[in-house]
Amino acid sequence: MPRVRISTTVDGDRLQRCRALLGVSDSQLLDRAIAALLDRLVAEHEVAALDAQPYETDPDLAWAPEPGPDLPYDGHIPEDVQALAAARRRRR
Repeated sequence: MPRVRISTTVDGDRLQRCRALLGVSDSQLLDRAIAALLDRLVAEHEVAALDAQPYETDPDLAWAPEPGPDLPYDGHIPEDVQALAAARRRRR
């Protein structure tokens, strides 16, 4: 990735706290801060887009599938499948 030199002033107390907590170089600290800010801004833009055009009002997205036939299963359920299902139920 290409690197860009920046020169700025920031809140000294916050910078010191971040340095103490992370123990990384200032460039790594700023890279992490910019990445976190970018993630947050992208999420905010996605929420704003969904608020502006909710799925429920989009005819291409707000459709319900036709109900299909029931899928009966009357056969034997293998023991390993039953054990797996029981283990997954316990994890809930």
